[in-house]
Amino acid sequence: MGARTRLTIALAATLALLAAAAPGAVGKGMINGSAAPAGVALAGSLHRYLTLAPKVPHPLTVVARVERRGGRVSRWWYLPGRFVVAAPTYDLTGTGLSADERILVLSRFDEELPSRRTRLAILETAPHLRHPGEDRAGAISYATLKGDYGVFAVSPDGATAFLTHLLPGGPPGRVRFTLRALDTGSGRLLPRFSVPGNGEILSGLPVTRATDGAGRVAYTLYYDYESRRKSILVLDTAEPRLRKVELPQLRARRNPMMLRLRLSESGQQLTVASRSVDGRDHSLTPLLRIDTRTLAVRRVPAQAQILDWARTPRRPGNLLGRRALVGRSAEGRRIGMYQLGDPAIEDSLLVFGCIHGDECAGSGIRPIAFGCPDPRADILVVPNLDPDGTALGTRLNGRGVDLNRNFAAAWRPLGERGDLEYAGPRPFSEPETRLAARIVRELRPQVTVWFHQHRGAGAYVRAWGGSLVAGRRFAALAGIPFRALPWLAGTAPHWQNRRFPGSSSFVVELPAGELRSGMESRLGRALGLLGREVGDDGDVARKG
Repeated sequence: MGARTRLTIALAATLALLAAAAPGAVGKGMINGSAAPAGVALAGSLHRYLTLAPKVPHPLTVVARVERRGGRVSRWWYLPGRFVVAAPTYDLTGTGLSADERILVLSRFDEELPSRRTRLAILETAPHLRHPGEDRAGAISYATLKGDYGVFAVSPDGATAFLTHLLPGGPPGRVRFTLRALDTGSGRLLPRFSVPGNGEILSGLPVTRATDGAGRVAYTLYYDYESRRKSILVLDTAEPRLRKVELPQLRARRNPMMLRLRLSESGQQLTVASRSVDGRDHSLTPLLRIDTRTLAVRRVPAQAQILDWARTPRRPGNLLGRRALVGRSAEGRRIGMYQLGDPAIEDSLLVFGCIHGDECAGSGIRPIAFGCPDPRADILVVPNLDPDGTALGTRLNGRGVDLNRNFAAAWRPLGERGDLEYAGPRPFSEPETRLAARIVRELRPQVTVWFHQHRGAGAYVRAWGGSLVAGRRFAALAGIPFRALPWLAGTAPHWQNRRFPGSSSFVVELPAGELRSGMESRLGRALGLLGREVGDDGDVARKG
């Protein structure tokens, strides 16, 4: 067996594993040269581009085009040397791909900090380079630049690559750089004033970014450590044009690395949001909204403070049930919550009456065991998490996403927009699931009940893992069957049970159609009894 054959077999085996693991080398620095572990993909594209460094005698990079649905490697290219998909921001979002996916600009992996010389690889993706050393019609070209440069963005047609040039010197703790443009055809830097603002000395650490669906405009949020200022650089790669938006509203934010940018599907609204403090889930709290046409900035009105409202000390009369607006749907419809019992009770019961818009029989179940709110329980109810789906007569939300496949527990890409089980583009991509996560995170309920409806006859409880005991207990209180069934990918109870060990979250499946009054009152009584047991002894639902 020849050396080339052995190499081809080794690379083929490596490519077979590529769909299951997102490879990428660890980059050399935050401004220039960081590697994107998940590669790069454009909004709405069917493909993701990844780099892989196989274990072979000579440095070699495999670039693979992976189908985002199914994970199949549909095309690959070979480059001598070690190159990576560039990640110009702290959140390691990949860049370097043109909007037509014809040009991909890669950075050479280099441990040296800072680099004295930068080498970029410019790959034309039309030819399929199946073997090392193959380069049909000059599909691979290189650019070598003196100094430390990093890939920042690429124009929609791939003709121009925009680079950050890291400048030496400067005050300690302050990163200084300029923006330059590179002609990908010749591999040479363009004159300084080819980009308005080019040559201006900028500063700050790049935290996060968002790119419009056309792959034209890149929005990058920067944090200047010395001045504590936050700003967004807006680069239109087609004109080209560079603008800067100052964000004095965020001056007091202590942890800027938790900030994220999200762009609306229309591209007309940019949201600056903050991740949860511990960073272990994907829920975001919007802080600012920016009109991308005028760059006007406005604060996002604070949502109802769930924690403060739900735990107000008990006073005469507040056991009658209090209501509040706690959020809005993707289309702006109101999402409310009400509370029964004593908010001073340490362990609470949380109920979601509806998560699928056409499965809302549970919305009308009122958890009262003895005809009035129980002073020995604290029960909170979100009647309908999906008002858009209810208005549209569908299980999906207003953006065509199945909310109960959108939570960050074993989440995986599933279906396409509008499919009955479409999981969304990423975990917690929907405002409704982010709101549910915020409610759970702030209230930390001991037990959570999620109501659904199924096509069969009769109600039953389904649970798994740490929620088995609580699920069986509720089934016994309600007098309905119990089924131990594993959770599906991306479901709310799966996320809760994994994210908050020691608490219990389970599902009650109701039959299709309207509930009979007897069943509705029986389930309401069971909720009231379970709320009392949780309030009396928080462990009761786990001890049995």
